[in-house]
Amino acid sequence: MRLLAAAMLVSLLASCGPTAGAAVISRPAGASRHLLENGLTVIVKPNPASDLVVVEALVRAGSRLEESAQSGVTFFVRSMLVRGTHRRSADQIAQTIEGIGGLLGGGTGADFTSLYTVTPGRQLELGMELVADLLTNARFDHRDVETQRGVSLSRIRQNSDQPLQRAVDLLGAALYPLHPYAQPIMGTPETVGALTREQLVEFYQTHFTAPNTVLVVAGNTTVAQALEKAQRAFSGLRAGPPPRRIRWLRVVERALVPPLASPQEVRETRPTAAAWIAMGYLGVPAGHRDFAALRVLNAILGEGMSSRLFTEIRDRRGLAYQVGSTFLVRAGPGHIRLSAGTDPSTLSVVTAAMLREVERLRTEAPASDELERAKRGIIGRHALAREELEAQAFYLGWYEILGVGFVYDERFPEEIGRVTAAEVLRAAQKYLAVPALAVVAPPEAR
Repeated sequence: MRLLAAAMLVSLLASCGPTAGAAVISRPAGASRHLLENGLTVIVKPNPASDLVVVEALVRAGSRLEESAQSGVTFFVRSMLVRGTHRRSADQIAQTIEGIGGLLGGGTGADFTSLYTVTPGRQLELGMELVADLLTNARFDHRDVETQRGVSLSRIRQNSDQPLQRAVDLLGAALYPLHPYAQPIMGTPETVGALTREQLVEFYQTHFTAPNTVLVVAGNTTVAQALEKAQRAFSGLRAGPPPRRIRWLRVVERALVPPLASPQEVRETRPTAAAWIAMGYLGVPAGHRDFAALRVLNAILGEGMSSRLFTEIRDRRGLAYQVGSTFLVRAGPGHIRLSAGTDPSTLSVVTAAMLREVERLRTEAPASDELERAKRGIIGRHALAREELEAQAFYLGWYEILGVGFVYDERFPEEIGRVTAAEVLRAAQKYLAVPALAVVAPPEAR
C-alpha cells in the first residue's frame, strides 16, 4: 500500500507540476528535482531572501571518463567554451556577464566539469541563456584551439614543477594502475599536444548532452519560473544517450581498482629544497556504507590543526613544514591521501611517523571526546562551505553527478553524527592496511 501511495503521489506531482513536460522526480525540503523532456535533470532551490541567482550546469565528463590517449580532453574542451560560440565571441561573452554585474565560472574534476553564472535575480534568463549557449553552440575556432593548447601545456608544465603536485600525481598512478583516476585532470604534454580539433568537437557533442547534464538553479527564483526558463533556454541541448563509456565503467569499475597486494613505493629525485611525501590508501565511492566512517577517520587523522598528524609531527616534534590528510570523494573508489613536506634529512623519520599514526588508528578506537570533536568539525565545515549561493548549487549538482542523489548533501551531517568509535576502528582496519607511497626529494634525502 505504501508503494502504491508513493506511486500515486509521484504521478500527481508530475501531472500538476509547475511546468508542463517537467516531471517532478523528488522534492525534499528546500530543493526539488525535475526531468525535462529532452532528458535534462533540473534541480531548483528557491531562496527569496537572496538578491542573486545561480545557474550551474554539471556534466558527467572528467578524467574518469577519458580514454588514456585523450587524457585532458575534458579540461581542454571546458576551456574552449568561453573562447567563443556561434553567437558570441569571447569578448562578447565577457561583456554579456560583466555588463549585468554577474560572474561566469567553471571547473573540471575527476568526475565532472561545470559552468555557472551568478547574476542578480532579475537577470536569471540571461544567465541561463549564456550557460545554454556555451553548452550547445561552442565554436572551436582553429586559432582558438591552438591558443588554448599553448595555455594548457604551460599550465601542465607549471604543475609538474611543483614537487608536491608531482608526488600526488605519482601516488595516483600507484593507487590506480588500471583506472583512469590515475590520469591528471589537465592531461599530459603528449596527449594535449596530440588532441585535434575534431576530437575536441566529438567529445563535446558526445558528452555535453541533456541526459548527461545536471542543471541547478538556486537563489531568487521560483520553481515554476526556473523550469519555464530552463525549458526554453536548453531546448537546443543535444538529447543523445549518455556516452557508452559511462555505462561500461559502471559495470567494470570495481575490477579496475583491485586492492593493493603489497605496499607500493615510487620515488623521483629532484633538486628541491624540501622532501615531499604523498601516501595513500584506497577507499570507497561516495555514498558507500563505510563512507561516513572513513570521513570521520580522516578528520581524526589529518584534518586541521587538532588532528593527529598535525599535532604529533608538526606541533610536538617540529618535523614538517606542512602535514595533513584529505579524503578524496569520487563517483568511483576514492582514497585517503596523507601528505607532508619536510627537510630532506628527516624524510624517513616523517614517513615512519605518518605510518605510526595510521597504525594507532588501526589498533585502538578513538576516545569519545576526540570522536565528537572530529564529527563537530566535519559538520561545521560542511555548513561553512555552503555559505555562498554558488557553493550551495554546486554541491546539490555534484552529489547528483556522483550518483548518490542531490538529497545526500542534506543527509550527510546526519550520517556523520551517527558514526561510532567502533565503526572508525573497523574502517581503519579494513582500509588502512596497504599503503602506496610517492616521494619527490633531492638525492641526499634520507
